[in-house]
Amino acid sequence: MARPLRIEQQDTFYHVLNRGNERRAIFRDEHDYEGFLDRLGKCSRRFSLDIHAYVLMGNHYHLLVKTHEANLSAAMQWLQMAYGSWHNHRHQRSGHLFQGRFKSFLIQETQYLHRLLLYIHRNPLRAKAVERLEDYRWSSYRVLAYGRGGPAWFHTRQVYEQFELDGGSFRQAVRRYDERADDLFSSLYYGLVLGSPAVVEKLRRRVRAVTQQDQPQLRALQSHGTVDERLADYRRRLGIHAQEYASLLPPVRHQERPMRDVLMYLLWREGRFRLGEIGRVFGVKYSAVSQARRRAERRLQTDRQLRGRLKTLP
Repeated sequence: MARPLRIEQQDTFYHVLNRGNERRAIFRDEHDYEGFLDRLGKCSRRFSLDIHAYVLMGNHYHLLVKTHEANLSAAMQWLQMAYGSWHNHRHQRSGHLFQGRFKSFLIQETQYLHRLLLYIHRNPLRAKAVERLEDYRWSSYRVLAYGRGGPAWFHTRQVYEQFELDGGSFRQAVRRYDERADDLFSSLYYGLVLGSPAVVEKLRRRVRAVTQQDQPQLRALQSHGTVDERLADYRRRLGIHAQEYASLLPPVRHQERPMRDVLMYLLWREGRFRLGEIGRVFGVKYSAVSQARRRAERRLQTDRQLRGRLKTLP
């Protein structure tokens, strides 16, 4: 299996995340949380990373970091190995603690960076871990919002300066932020970059010189084709007849059409198109595309025949 593509740059922001192997806990008690934060601070100093946000959530973590060198992979490998070894020794366990390599995507535009800062900090609320964010100890929210509760190595000033915030405006921004209305991750392309089409195109031009053609994300990033062209390709590969295909495009209320959901899911899975772009072809809003994608994912979990048909697709 090809490794996930990494776009490593200096002076760049990244959202970094990973979860426990088999979704198991990576933090069992407060000493584990403190142990991870201690090593995160050492990682920051050792690899010249600025940590702008962190949220530790039982079986996964989120970080918002800025690199000063093109060394994100080395830094995160060190962090996960250092914490994983310490955690295993402490709990007398063996084997991989994390679910494979970490995931990351880069952010180069201020508007997306600001929204991501708010989204990350609302994780404990979405998970119903607390009713008030100020009651959650294991994120950077309390230190940014109230100036208390964070590790000594976490510097609020650089975060305030980067986002032109102070404690009060940060609290208000997090409180007002509505991730359901924002749909931030419809602007995540190829699992590599969160941003506008212009930034994605610039990234596409940059990686054309890369020769690792077995990278699935690289193939997607370098591929061409409109929504209509991709749909035509899926229709051909799935053996959908022209008449059936024509019946799948227009919206029809109160009628289940699993293959219509699957086609939207496949376009979404590519990561190349915004939900709104997909919705325009099918005559629906982006929220309906998101619902169709989720229906398709649920059906694929139980429909063995449908899974078999999709196995032939790249």
